[in-house]
Amino acid sequence: LVFVLNVIVSYAFGAAITGIVNIFTIEKDVPLNATEVHVLTFMRLLFQYCISRMFYPVAGFIADVYIGRCKMVKISLVLLAVGYTMLVVAFILGGQKRVFEQSEAKAAICVDLVRMVAFLIISAGGGAFEATIIPFGVDQLQGASSAEISSYFYFFYFSRNLGMVLGVAIYSIVLYASLKMNSIEFENYLQFISDNPHINELYGVFQPLVTLIILTVGIILIICFHHWFFKNTLWENPVKLIAKILCYTATVKRHLPVRNRAFRYGEERKRRIELAKITYDGKFPDEKVEDVKAFCRIFLILLSLIPTLFSMNAFDVLLSQEANQTLTQLYNSSSLEIDLYPNTYWGVNVTAILFILPVVNFLVIPSLPKLTIRARIGIGLVLYCIAGLCVVVIHAVPLAQHTTHQRSEVSGIQLAFLLIPVLIIALAEVLTTVSVLEFIYAQSPESMKGLLSGLFYFFLGLTSIPSSALLYIYRESRENRILVRFHAGFTVIMVVGTVLYVVAAVLHRNRQRHDEDSLQQRLIIENQLHSTISA
Repeated sequence: LVFVLNVIVSYAFGAAITGIVNIFTIEKDVPLNATEVHVLTFMRLLFQYCISRMFYPVAGFIADVYIGRCKMVKISLVLLAVGYTMLVVAFILGGQKRVFEQSEAKAAICVDLVRMVAFLIISAGGGAFEATIIPFGVDQLQGASSAEISSYFYFFYFSRNLGMVLGVAIYSIVLYASLKMNSIEFENYLQFISDNPHINELYGVFQPLVTLIILTVGIILIICFHHWFFKNTLWENPVKLIAKILCYTATVKRHLPVRNRAFRYGEERKRRIELAKITYDGKFPDEKVEDVKAFCRIFLILLSLIPTLFSMNAFDVLLSQEANQTLTQLYNSSSLEIDLYPNTYWGVNVTAILFILPVVNFLVIPSLPKLTIRARIGIGLVLYCIAGLCVVVIHAVPLAQHTTHQRSEVSGIQLAFLLIPVLIIALAEVLTTVSVLEFIYAQSPESMKGLLSGLFYFFLGLTSIPSSALLYIYRESRENRILVRFHAGFTVIMVVGTVLYVVAAVLHRNRQRHDEDSLQQRLIIENQLHSTISA
């Protein structure tokens, strides 16, 4: 049921990603100019990579501390349904506003406002769902082995990409069928919808309406099988705990306590954060302090991934635009319709992940049992660097063969060679993203799982903002030399990020847990020794 819900929400998100440009160009009476294409494409990239991920840490925090993960999943599904309902209403209003010719401008503003609010609600619902469904699914695996829990993350990512592929595929099939039925070439699509607004309104409302029906099925499923799910208990506010312990650590005097116990004679001076433990006359239980230490270690790992996440998003933007522009040149299409093509790079990347995930889960990991999670993340980062080098070489070879630095015509052979780094990036994404989620679950305290997984996606979305802005530089650049320098620069940033991660991974220490029995036994033995020495 968790995987089915994940496919449904991913389908809704994939449908929104592919349909956002069409939705905002549906009522244009004239063809788009270059500036409008830039703005709409930037909005799509911002929605696809950034906005939804801003809601991840907030949703994970609220689910763990205040309302529970099961309720957050329900709320996120309802938010998605409300967002798509608003889109359907916006399409209906968009079709009716032509009746009121005198107030058409005001009606257009209202319709666009409803759509923008709808996309924000969809972003909030999608971010809240994905931030919560990961720990919520793991909660259902009570008593499962580590191998089964590891497989869950791969199946989760598989269902996520499957839903997005279905969303893109259905959208593209409906678009292709509508054009064929009307004997319209894709290049004339914008002119066709301007001449036939009633057909475009019918087609435009189809996608959000179908998505709304599918989301309704998901809501019915989780309501009917509510009693099947394991509900987690609410936890103490991790942000307050982290702030209290770190503030205490900053103010405590760094010296050995006056009342030394037998087990501590001859010990070295402890770190400040260790002095917060009750064992060393601090104010906080030992396990709480260890939780904060684990959070800081994992947070350091996530910070070391920021350069790689930035370069990864930049490659996604540049390669997707380059793949679409290559097809535009090969098929002699107008450059203004480049962004209305199905995203070739994104489609190939997501489809490749569907085939790579089972191979990694069922063949690679079982055959390499000594390959730790941190090692898999490191291998994924190295693969990103290799993919970046491949892209630089593919662009540098045509530059060396031409005396001019102007952007040359891209051949089908060069497009085929670009598939090599795309497939490498797909493998690297599987090893990196899935392993990071698995690492967070394995090492983070129970009360901080949602917060830390949300922070990872937050960093991923935050680095997407400057990466998406590179689209304008790509469009205005007419020199191959500039593009080669861009790709080379991002590759260098990836190498630096890989080095930072290796340093952070070497310094990382796994979470050490002590159960209550061992702690009580240690205190009893310690008190007995103290009494013996005193006697």
